[in-house]
Amino acid sequence: MARILFRYQLLNPIKNLFLRVHFLRYIIIVAVLLVGLTGYVQAQDDDAPQRRGSKIIDDTTKQIYGPKTSRYYFEQDVFMNRQTYHFIDTAIRFFNRYTYIERTHYTYADLGNIGTSAHSIFYKTPDAIGTSSGFTHWDLYWDSEIIQYYDTKSPYTNLRWILGGNGRAVAKFSFSRNINPRWNFGFNYRTLAIDKQIQRQGRGDRNVKSTYYDLYTAFQSKDSTYRIFINYRRNMHRAFEYGGIREVGDFSYADYFDRREAQPSLSEAQSEELRSNTHLFHQYEIAPALQVYHMLDRYRQGNDFLDTPDAAPDDYYDNVEIDSAQTSDHVKYTYLRNEVGIKGNLSKLFYNGYYAIRKYSMEYKYLNTDTINTPGSGVENYLGGRISLKLDSIIEVTGWAEVMHTGNFRIEGHIKSKWFEASLKQMQYAPGFLYQAYRGSHDVWNNNFHNVNVTMINGYLHYTSPVLTVSPGLTFTRLGNYVYLKEDDFGLAQTVMPVQATGAQIIASPELQFGITAFNHVHLRGRAVYTKALENAGDAIQIPALFVNGELSYENIFFNGNLDMHAGLDVHWQSDYYAMGYDVPTQQFYVQQSYRTPSFPLVDVFFSGRIKMARIFVKYNNLVQLLTGSGYMPTPYYPGQRSVFDFGFDWSFYD
Repeated sequence: MARILFRYQLLNPIKNLFLRVHFLRYIIIVAVLLVGLTGYVQAQDDDAPQRRGSKIIDDTTKQIYGPKTSRYYFEQDVFMNRQTYHFIDTAIRFFNRYTYIERTHYTYADLGNIGTSAHSIFYKTPDAIGTSSGFTHWDLYWDSEIIQYYDTKSPYTNLRWILGGNGRAVAKFSFSRNINPRWNFGFNYRTLAIDKQIQRQGRGDRNVKSTYYDLYTAFQSKDSTYRIFINYRRNMHRAFEYGGIREVGDFSYADYFDRREAQPSLSEAQSEELRSNTHLFHQYEIAPALQVYHMLDRYRQGNDFLDTPDAAPDDYYDNVEIDSAQTSDHVKYTYLRNEVGIKGNLSKLFYNGYYAIRKYSMEYKYLNTDTINTPGSGVENYLGGRISLKLDSIIEVTGWAEVMHTGNFRIEGHIKSKWFEASLKQMQYAPGFLYQAYRGSHDVWNNNFHNVNVTMINGYLHYTSPVLTVSPGLTFTRLGNYVYLKEDDFGLAQTVMPVQATGAQIIASPELQFGITAFNHVHLRGRAVYTKALENAGDAIQIPALFVNGELSYENIFFNGNLDMHAGLDVHWQSDYYAMGYDVPTQQFYVQQSYRTPSFPLVDVFFSGRIKMARIFVKYNNLVQLLTGSGYMPTPYYPGQRSVFDFGFDWSFYD
């Protein structure tokens, strides 16, 4: 009980910090109740080993529970019949890279603040070959939360708290424990409370508010022939859109980064999205060579845009489609997907065959789906299979093929070894609903776009030694019937519309990843990507010609292993290019060629350390802006993060 009270007292400052996010207290109350309940259940379970006496052995402070007694695994590991346990992450390398853009190694661009709309700088294939909503601007914050199932010998709790400068706070609370050796449950809770960085009126003047949580459980029979995994995920994401910096009067580029001169374009605009997904996977093993399974997903995505038109500058919106005193746009996309199949192992070969049926629906507030070219609801049928073959202990080949009744398909293959890896993707997929049809307060269109085709080939060579690692690689991409949003003169009031390219886009991106170690503790790591558009119909693809990441750091362990430290410089630079613009009413990024984003070296100074079960970091962002007064711009008219200190810690408990 003393430990539970101590843990509750530790969480009190965080709860006070996010007092407005009232759901946190319910999560903590439920956690405390579940800890007590499962402790009772475990004590009554005949299969559970009885723990008697103190958790402290040899009358010292050494505990028998820690990162290696709380392991986790993924559902995909079980599906592929290669369950691999992972130990709790205690590494401090990259711990300082806590923002979502940093965690993608700057391959994504946002609106200059944590939790804002983001898109991939490099082309990415979609996850689905069938219908989708098309609203992908907040996928990064949804996809980053992957359910981890645990096997714990004691209750596991993790608390992560980031205090970013200028009112940027990120907190995550995780809990998991075994009810008995065959049954585990847990949950994760994450909140983003991000203040505005442009004309902030004081603490709590938010740019982004987001609340994510998930609940999960996993169970298996005594002989492990039956296994079931269930989880529920939900994220409420809200952004107060400021529309970029408004250029007023005698405005210069330096004014974008001047706290006094920079003025937001919008004051009342707000976008919201609620996503949720209920997931079930269970399987029954008839024999090692034959298992039957069923998988279910029920997904919901609702998107809203709110504004007071009279509060916006007269020339900000290019078109008024719905004339109202209060803007209130809404769309909702849902689907229910059921997959049934067989799988198993034949010696070193894993095989899988499946049939899936998905019922989908897209609803528009201002648009009757009976009047659009693409059906607003329907049923999709999928037939597919997967294989995985380990040729020896160091080479693995995997493949995935899937086809729909509409003719859309995917073929994917991957080979990986110690010395090289290569992959191939061939896909035909449906454009998102947003591109096919939309009607809101400022936009309207009704298209009948063809399916998009993509071929992507990727390969790397690897050389590794104690002092040098080198991985040259190449990514080749060809797109056909590519669909994207573009700023252009369409002969209408609207200047941003979805279009389908009439030609192909062919992109080659050679790259080099390397690492050099000197004196056992000094590290120089980097990645450089050069991108050339060999063919680019409609200028549909805009990517910086040169993209560079680098790190110069010192790593060491002191005090008999009690202090693990990592300190140095993080550097990112990309050449100037026509970065994607941002359309506030639809929250979409679009191709534009009216504003060329200058190149700028982004340099961060950091120190990370680990002391027993706790990790901490301090970081100073954007050192160059401190020295020069100029900053960087990830999206036109949206300045990036200014020079500021960040601090964060991560603390794990195992009892």
